[in-house]
This record gives sequence, C-alpha cells and structure tokens, in this order.
Amino acid sequence: MDILHLLHMQSRLVPDMFMKFSNRYELLIAIKVNQPVGRKTLLNFINMTERQLRTECEVLSKLGLITKKATGMNLTEKGEELLLEIKESVINDAFAKERSFIKNYFSIKQVHIVAGDFINNEATREEMTNLLLDKVNAKITKECVIGVSGGSTMYYIAGRANETFGYGKDVTITPIRGGLSVVNTEYQANDIASKMAKNSGHNYQLLHAPDNIGQKALEELVKEPVIKNALDVISKTSIIIHSIGKAFEMANRRKSSKDILKVLEEKNAVCESFGSYFDENGSEIFKTSTIGMSFKDVDGIDNVFTIVGGEEKADAVFSYLNTRPANATLIIDEAICKKIIKKVNKNF
Repeated sequence: MDILHLLHMQSRLVPDMFMKFSNRYELLIAIKVNQPVGRKTLLNFINMTERQLRTECEVLSKLGLITKKATGMNLTEKGEELLLEIKESVINDAFAKERSFIKNYFSIKQVHIVAGDFINNEATREEMTNLLLDKVNAKITKECVIGVSGGSTMYYIAGRANETFGYGKDVTITPIRGGLSVVNTEYQANDIASKMAKNSGHNYQLLHAPDNIGQKALEELVKEPVIKNALDVISKTSIIIHSIGKAFEMANRRKSSKDILKVLEEKNAVCESFGSYFDENGSEIFKTSTIGMSFKDVDGIDNVFTIVGGEEKADAVFSYLNTRPANATLIIDEAICKKIIKKVNKNF
C-alpha cells in the first residue's frame, strides 16, 4: 500500500488524525523556513489560535522534532529527517517501481525520480533542486566539508541554495577538482563553490589548478602552499554534490587535444565524471591529469549526490550507472528514467 492511498483511507476513517498530521506537517515546514522563530511570528504563517499553536509546539518539542530557545524555535536533526521522509514518500510514490528497478539493477544507494523534464520544465528543475538540497541537509554534520563539481546544472543549484542550507552548522564548500584550463566561465567548480557558499552563508575554499597539465608541472604545483592547503580541505570532504557530462561536450569544453578526442572517439566515450571518461558499459577509457579528487577517490566518500536532468543526458547517466557507484544517491527526471529503463530492457 502506498502512502497516498493510506492517507486517503485515514482521512475517511479517522478524519481528525489526518487533520492533525496536516497541521503538524505545515507547522514543521513553517519553523524550518523561518527558524529561529518565535510563536508570535509563526501565527502569521499558520492557521491556528495562539493556544493551539502553543499546544502543538509542546507536542513537537516532546517528540524531539523541534528545540525551543530564547532566540526562537528550530528544527532538530530528527525533525529535518522526518520532513524529508514525508516529502520523499509523496514525490517518489508515482515512480516506486522505476526507482526500485534502477536501484537494484545498478546496485546504487538511492534513486529519486521527479516528474517532467529538467531542461524544459522549471517546476521539475525546482523540485529536483529542492529535493537535492533537503537530502544533503539531512547529512550535514556540525563540521562538514562539501565538495562540488562544475557544470550548468550545478550552477542552477548553487543559485537556489539559501541560509536554510546547513543552517547552524560549520560548513565549508570546495571544488573537488581543478578548473578548466582555458575556458573561464561561471560554470566552473570554483565559481559554483563560492556562489553556493555565499548564498548559504558558509565558508569556501578555492582550488586554482588547471586540467590537462603535464606530470612534472603537476608535481611542482602540489608543492605550492596555497594548493597544499586547498588539498587538505578537499581531503576532509564527507559529502559530494555533482552532475554528469556528455563525453565530447566536456572534452571540447576543456579544449582537449586532437589526440585525446581521437582516443575518445575510437573507444566510444559516452560519459564524463570526476575527470574520467567512460564508454556505455561503464569502463574507464581515459583520465585527465589534474589536482583534486579522481573517480577512484570518490569511492571513499559515504554520501555522493548525483543530480542529472534532460533526456539528452540519458546515455551519459546510463554509462555512469554502469560503473556501479554504490555510494551514490541519484536524482533524475522522468525523461531520463524512461530512457534508462528502455536501454536496460533492450539489452536483455
């Protein structure tokens, strides 16, 4: 029985239970958005009397979902997790079978699917982004380093992070790899890390190191104090947020040499992730030389959040999933979901 069906039956059999659930859920949302917040301020957002609000806040406090201090009320970690569970249950319900299929077939940590197409639907973009930020929020510890990748999807996400992201925690946001060597755009990981940090009120650490440099230059660069300090911060990363690129799009953006492009073409490159290029079967066929985390390094991170949208990236996502990223939480749109399942069925 799915959650929507269960709630529907509860509303018919025990209507007051459903009403209490709804009221407390709305109250938790209001506290989350406005925290720290006092009862008088909350009255502007909640359809309750002052007496009802006081009673409900007492209940939520005893349940360990909120804390009450002189500065106002805040959600506890338990409260954040409960809100996320409720939201996930409702969002994921329509794609329960698809989520389970992709999760089990590719042996990954979690899968979340949002209706629509990320590229063509603003509502889908917002829903995927909010879901991602909520999921990451639930994993942020008191002292936390979050590593981010570059790209247009990450640029969109960084622009929607706000003060509720990692609220009350000591967070540092850092790029996980060096930037593009030639093209200097707002989609670079350095720019995304700083933008996300500024929007959410956190610290950030930049990594000024280009891609595709020679081994000797690489060895000299890591000796520089600024680089060593940046790498020290990156080594403490416990959460990664990244997207996936199409192989040749990323290679061209990096201004890769003709020799590299020839290798990618001959070996049928499909996907790029963390500086490595993969074919459809998830086999690594080429790796760029740069400073920072490699694809293998990411295996040691417990919480890796992968967000990708748009049907045109379905082949790249399929390639990435074939690497069997067991620590990944995948957030995709309906458009990618349908194409991935079609590709899997075609291979049987």
